Amino acid sequence: MEEVVADCSLAEMMCIVAARYMKGSGTTFVGLGLPMLSALLAKMLHDPEIAYCTEVGVVDWQPEFGGSPRAPRGVGDPILTVGTAYLGDMLDTLGTLLMGSSVDTAVLSGGQIDRYGNLNTLLIGSYSDFARRFPGSGGNTDLACMAKRTIVIMPFEPRRFVKRVDFLSSPGYIDGPGARRRAGLEPQGPNLVITTLGVFGFDTSDGGETGSCEMELRALMPGVEAEGVAALIPWPLRLSPTLNQISPPTQEEITLLRRLDQAKTYLRDGRY
Repeated sequence: MEEVVADCSLAEMMCIVAARYMKGSGTTFVGLGLPMLSALLAKMLHDPEIAYCTEVGVVDWQPEFGGSPRAPRGVGDPILTVGTAYLGDMLDTLGTLLMGSSVDTAVLSGGQIDRYGNLNTLLIGSYSDFARRFPGSGGNTDLACMAKRTIVIMPFEPRRFVKRVDFLSSPGYIDGPGARRRAGLEPQGPNLVITTLGVFGFDTSDGGETGSCEMELRALMPGVEAEGVAALIPWPLRLSPTLNQISPPTQEEITLLRRLDQAKTYLRDGRY
């Protein structure tokens, strides 16, 4: 039996769980922030066949080539040029790979998310009268439109989970069944949202054509209760009929995660 550890922060647990769900992700485009750390943990611990890619031109990074790996500090970190199968530019990755339907999974984050999985990576408020601006969409919009599925890593905070995003920069299921098709996009899924309280899927069996396409709670972090999560969601939360409890982190998972982020680029106290 694997040894489990209790000394694990919410952000660490979120990264560990995200890495578990990334097994079998295939060609994976990794967005800024916690996705970079979680996808690396997934590749090293669960699935070495994951092709780790970033929008600036990195295709299939092999992290253990040439020394001890660490998590990249951005999508263009020079560490990504060592042991990479192909190094091109955005035209190669967002053009040839993504628009050529060769991206299996996009791992993204953002400032807000709503009940249909739409992401906001641009601003809070209105475009002409905003309270706060975010760094922008980068490749998030393209990936949310064209990857075969998305995994969103999002710390659970009421200000992030809203009925409707202030600015829809990266579409999920937009406004319900059939909306992706009406917008000229292909159905997409199974999509996931991994948070510090639990894991959410979406109520659709065919990538957005039928069902409500609303977020539904599918798994709870250790010690978390569904009623507590539902109380923080500003819409009636759907619960999966197979709702389960997530296993605690193992010593192997937490040790490797902390080694990959020794500088605490992503897991610094009070920031994620």
